[in-house]
Amino acid sequence: MSKLTITEAVKVIPVSESTLRRDLKSGKVSFETDAKNRKQIDISELTRVYGQLKQSNGIQPPAAETSEHAEPVNDAHQTPSMNGNETYQNPSMTDTDTPKIVDLLENQIADLKTQLAQASDRETTLTSEKSKLLDMLSAEQEKTRVLMLPNPEKKRNWLDRLTRR
Repeated sequence: MSKLTITEAVKVIPVSESTLRRDLKSGKVSFETDAKNRKQIDISELTRVYGQLKQSNGIQPPAAETSEHAEPVNDAHQTPSMNGNETYQNPSMTDTDTPKIVDLLENQIADLKTQLAQASDRETTLTSEKSKLLDMLSAEQEKTRVLMLPNPEKKRNWLDRLTRR
């Protein structure tokens, strides 16, 4: 996903920097830290908390980031054709915005693929660790079962029987 720093985020949200920092501190807005320990906020998180974002540098965040069924930014709707091949074009979007949006979406796809690979690696590791733990548990259960068995009675010989009565 596309991430913004606090300074960049303030430019696209309808609140001040101090409000954003307060919301980050309280946990209302989630964030990640980068390698330089700077807070990085996902655009979809900003949209979730603050609603529709302002345009920054003439670029409106893609509607796909906010919801699968998001309505277009303005009230203009296109009547679908019978073959369904036509797509909605936002009249406020220019041809120069398209490459920027494509780059943004390609970056998001690359980030998602990386996250998927990391999740798959974690799942493999966890499955291996789970298997080891189950083996250890069954070994401990077997030891406990053996310890809980009653002591076998010692056979008495005829002299023990005579002396214990």
